[in-house]
Amino acid sequence: MAARNAYILSGVLHLIAIGLVLLMASRPATQIRPLQKYQPVRLLAPAGKPGPIKAKSEPEAKAPPIRPKSVSRSTPKVIEKTKPKTPAKRQDKAQEGSKESSGKAVGSGIEGVDNVRLDGANFPYPYYLSNIQIKILSNFKPVISTEKAQGLKAVVYFIINRNGNIANVKIESKSGHFLFDQEAQRAVLRSNPLPALPPAFGSDRLGVHFEFVASQ
Repeated sequence: MAARNAYILSGVLHLIAIGLVLLMASRPATQIRPLQKYQPVRLLAPAGKPGPIKAKSEPEAKAPPIRPKSVSRSTPKVIEKTKPKTPAKRQDKAQEGSKESSGKAVGSGIEGVDNVRLDGANFPYPYYLSNIQIKILSNFKPVISTEKAQGLKAVVYFIINRNGNIANVKIESKSGHFLFDQEAQRAVLRSNPLPALPPAFGSDRLGVHFEFVASQ
């Protein structure tokens, strides 16, 4: 009977041992985390907050008393305005221009180009007028004698288009000598075409009154 109980107890213990082994095998194995390396840190005690620093109060420097300056009263000088004097030469030229207005073309004169008048006054290109003056006068070759040509003047009117072509050439004021007038008109025709009008000029055509004067 005792031997039988011993066998039963031994069997129960084996069953318990087998059950524990199976239970342990069914659980997942726990991962072993590697140890992390840390550097030792030295802790410093927090420094105390400094108290407010009191600035030394310096004694205020007293400004020296301002003494009033004596103002000298001076009588203002009266400046007399001088009237600009017109040069005598300009007056003489104005008188000559009024006398010869019947024989010269009506228009605006250009400084430095005496024998050229324009339709209108807004043409600020004297270099252009100087160029056409040189070209036209180089083609002016009167065939009459110097004695007969003295005092002769003729005005030829023509239009310069944008590209420099000349149009509407006609004798505006005759000199009284047929050959002189014809040669003046031919001088303009021989100069065709003239240089193109300046690009900044606002119109596509320019009316010119060109005066031919016989050399004395």
